Amino acid sequence: MSLYSISEKVAGYITTEANIKDSQVDSVRYGMEIILGALIKGLVLITTSFLLGIQVQVIIAFICGSLLRLTSGGAHCTSYLRCLGCGLVVYLSIGKSAIYLEKLQAIDHFPTVLFLCVIMILCACLWAPGDVPYRPMNQKESLFFKGLSILLIAGWTAIAYLVFNKVNFSFIMSSLLALLVQTFSFSPPGYFIIGKIDSMLLNFAVRKGGASINAEN
Repeated sequence: MSLYSISEKVAGYITTEANIKDSQVDSVRYGMEIILGALIKGLVLITTSFLLGIQVQVIIAFICGSLLRLTSGGAHCTSYLRCLGCGLVVYLSIGKSAIYLEKLQAIDHFPTVLFLCVIMILCACLWAPGDVPYRPMNQKESLFFKGLSILLIAGWTAIAYLVFNKVNFSFIMSSLLALLVQTFSFSPPGYFIIGKIDSMLLNFAVRKGGASINAEN
């Protein structure tokens, strides 16, 4: 049974038992799909990163990236399998990159980190929250999640400043890279590039005799 089918059945049960309007079924299904998908992705990520010896960096990156994604939204693939595959590549790459960047700890790079955080806050002011399927937002909700996104980035910046020379530098780099990737995902260039990647992967799957989008979900 696919993730989409499981989420649909659970959403149907919840809306029936809780007397939720039929018009809200898609919203509930989408929420369940996000939760179940995150659990599966987290389990696969932790297992794979443990085998590569970068589990701490990947877990930190996953937590930071997921928290910002909850408030900011962003582009994603149209199939869960493609989302899972891209997520694995991104977070494992972040973990490996953070280990490589650890050697730079001897240099004071906080001004660069601060500059990147300012850029992320500006991006959040302009584009957060990104469009979310089945969950249109009114202006009040949009401003609320925009504020949360800005607060999260600002809060991370403050914490990074306090612990900059007191913790393993790869931990700071993994969380920073995750926030940067997530910020890119809700920007217009991010939507464009991720959409192109999704289309390329879909076309490749079709040429190789892959299943349809509905079958993948």
